[in-house]
Amino acid sequence: MQTSIRFAVLVSKFLLDYLPLQRAYSKNTILSYRDSLKLFLRYVSQEKQIKVNDFSIRDFNRSTVLEFLTWYQKEGAGLSAANQRLAALKSFSQYLQSEQIEFGAQMAEILSIKAPKAVPREIRFLTPDQVSKLINKPDARSSTSLRHRAVMTLLYDSGCRVQELCDLTVGDVSLEISLTTVRLHGKGSKYRTVAVSQETGTLLKIYKEKFRKHALRQDPFFINRQGLQLKRDGVGYILNKYAEEVRKECPRFPKKIHCHMLRHSKAMHMLEANINIVYIRDLLGHEDVATTMIYVKNSNRLKEKAINELAPKLTDCNSLPDWNKDSNLMEFLNSLT
Repeated sequence: MQTSIRFAVLVSKFLLDYLPLQRAYSKNTILSYRDSLKLFLRYVSQEKQIKVNDFSIRDFNRSTVLEFLTWYQKEGAGLSAANQRLAALKSFSQYLQSEQIEFGAQMAEILSIKAPKAVPREIRFLTPDQVSKLINKPDARSSTSLRHRAVMTLLYDSGCRVQELCDLTVGDVSLEISLTTVRLHGKGSKYRTVAVSQETGTLLKIYKEKFRKHALRQDPFFINRQGLQLKRDGVGYILNKYAEEVRKECPRFPKKIHCHMLRHSKAMHMLEANINIVYIRDLLGHEDVATTMIYVKNSNRLKEKAINELAPKLTDCNSLPDWNKDSNLMEFLNSLT
């Protein structure tokens, strides 16, 4: 029982002290690590038939972690998701190495697990016309629809992640006459400021005047119907609500749509407008431009442009003879067996 209690205490110290205070990880990263540990313990409880209170550090070993990852993928998780869970468990193992040195060798076995390389997935995005149909679907004359339009428009125009949108405070949105900017709190607790279009700025001014006129700077900028901070699920609901309406009028509109698709769409549209990829990287908040290059790999328009620019320069193509009319050649070819 001593080791099980110690295990529970170490999990708490890992989440409440080590990650936020010693590693300065963001709230969202810590929540992701917490969810990974919860999933792992759910597997231990349901599949291994070990009560959580009886689970000890000695039980936390390489074979159990590998079995958990296999189970997780059988439950429908993709390879990238499984690798994310593995990364969290390995981080916890690394923490245990310093806190419980007698289990150092056991933790080293977990740390030696190699994450399988995931096949790069295709980036799904909307065309400019599809984005326009989507964000203009809400009737701005309605209070609720105005709020919904502001949410979707800023999500696309700023290229932000959905959590960055939800975390926006009133003070993060600068509505100057000539330039509107938003200060986004991204991964790794890093901030970046991005500019948005004048049209988006006008829409945000109308929204603020109607919904957040008397809000304090630290208050959330986007709120739900109850006046509380808008959550990720709420943004997803808004997006799918209007996507369904657009789909009724345009059957070819994508059947599945998610919040990150607007971020992908903004990046692809900027790339295909010949915007320097360094600027796109800064807008998206990528640490390395190599991450942004995935959009180059997924742009069929850019591939077609490159192929056409490097195509062999053929002359007098229209004057080439029609070999179908050359009976001697056709007889020769037909004689071959």
